Amino acid sequence: MNVPGKYWVLGMYCLISLPLFSQSRYLELNLNNQAIQSRVRAARPRPILEVFRVIEKAAGDRRIRGMVLNISAFSANREFVWELRSALENFKSKGKKICAFISGADLDLYCLASVADRIVMDEQGALSLTGYAWGRGYVQHSLEKLGIGVRELRYLDFKSAAETYTRDSMSGADRKQYGEWLDDVFMVTRDTLMKARSWTEDQFNTILDREFLYSSKSALERGLVDRRGRGEAVRETLRELEGGEVKNFALYGDRSSSLMESSALYSPRLKGGLFSRPPVIAVVYATGQTDMERGMAARSLSRTIREVSERKRVRAMVVRINSPGGSAEAADYIAEAIKHAKERIPVVVSMGQVAASGGYWAAMYASHITASPYTLTGSIGVIGSWFFDRGLNDRLGFTVDSLQRGAHADLMTGMILPRRDFSPEEEERYRAHILDLYAGFVAGVAAGRGMEIEKVEAVAQGRVYSGLGALDAGLVDSIGGLADAIRTARSLADIPEGRRVAYSEYPRPRFIDKALAFLSPAGIPDAAVRDAASGYGAATTAGYGPAAFLAGLFLPEPLLADLRYRLSRNGQVMPILPLESGWMTR
Repeated sequence: MNVPGKYWVLGMYCLISLPLFSQSRYLELNLNNQAIQSRVRAARPRPILEVFRVIEKAAGDRRIRGMVLNISAFSANREFVWELRSALENFKSKGKKICAFISGADLDLYCLASVADRIVMDEQGALSLTGYAWGRGYVQHSLEKLGIGVRELRYLDFKSAAETYTRDSMSGADRKQYGEWLDDVFMVTRDTLMKARSWTEDQFNTILDREFLYSSKSALERGLVDRRGRGEAVRETLRELEGGEVKNFALYGDRSSSLMESSALYSPRLKGGLFSRPPVIAVVYATGQTDMERGMAARSLSRTIREVSERKRVRAMVVRINSPGGSAEAADYIAEAIKHAKERIPVVVSMGQVAASGGYWAAMYASHITASPYTLTGSIGVIGSWFFDRGLNDRLGFTVDSLQRGAHADLMTGMILPRRDFSPEEEERYRAHILDLYAGFVAGVAAGRGMEIEKVEAVAQGRVYSGLGALDAGLVDSIGGLADAIRTARSLADIPEGRRVAYSEYPRPRFIDKALAFLSPAGIPDAAVRDAASGYGAATTAGYGPAAFLAGLFLPEPLLADLRYRLSRNGQVMPILPLESGWMTR
């Protein structure tokens, strides 16, 4: 019997669409990102969106009864951990169970694990629940010893990006703004844990302030975890949760470090069916310094935003911003591209770990802005710093002689560093320039957010906020993560809830990036890891000279990266956070 070709195609599609197993099963979500170190066959980096799509699919999958959350070797920034936890709470809201497996964990990772109905801890693991701290290093006296002078071009109360080089301790402004941010961050974690583990506030304080360090044995005795062991302990826990043996498992993540040793792989939904072309939500990642060519690469990224917004099937766009700022020009390129895209489709900004100063500038024209409670945002302001020779050349035995035409031509002359500080007239010109740029920033926020300029000014002056603080200040529209931003974009685009959508992510990785990701340890270049985790990018190490080399002999890497960046842009006025801000944060 001859069967027409179209029926063969339809039959094959139905087979592909059917579940591999008819029985109920558990999904092992293996988020361990330190399992493979082979240069020959490295683990593929898991895109942030893919993880959320897998959780969302499993939440609606009737075959999936629950989840094994394998985070025994997982690490991520605090904001992303919060997003994951929120997605897993949604998974549980569908009546499904979660068993978390941890080994070593700090307060953030333990908070993630607390979403589970049961927590199993490796017998050799340890919990270190020390709380949170924020601070930064100060090198004023070190620079003085080297003969390097620094002038802080600061005319806004809270714009403290140069304090590392001009002070030896925290200013009152920093103590206030970062103290309030830290209060919000700590409150969210405290309240989450108290609810999840049914603790009183006194119990929480005792666990952190008196005991804080736990072996698996003491953690079990204290009620912080529910069982000790490894794979078999997880299976026993699942038997308790289900009232019987759980035999079928699916796996998302690295197979070699799988706890349940399942060979059935679980993946996010296909982009669309064979016979349908669903609407597209574009997800654009704007990560790193607001720089024209490096970091965020605003010149090319702004072009991408404009072009993608004009494609017929693209119904909405989500721009994920993770940036401490940098160049005002680059930030404005992105802001204007978002403004252009918004004329055709809804554009929702999802703020990551940090989207402040130039990072907030880039976001200000979006249709909707969402941030996590932990996001560091705001800092509407600009600042400059001027590094100059204050005895360095004398110490090194260098001399400088020059000719000039123009009253200020010698300002940029010197060996290693400019040879002198600003004159009063020159500083006044900088002051006028900074206040002009700041006024434009404030006006842009007022226009983008639909606020009075006076109201923006009241929450500006370079002040940073948590996501919660920014919501109160009117600088963001909602608290949420990337998955929430996508749901908001879908709603603004009037895409029905039941209709399948496709996702397109930008910028597209280049061939060389894919090759490096395949060949490098853990599947991703070190620079890209730093860029994704911190939002600061590898561009901060470019364009530095001998002064930064000398500083590199004794400065920690985050602070050194900040110094290199500032020396490469000495005297430039920028909407920027201190790049080393929070390098002591725990």
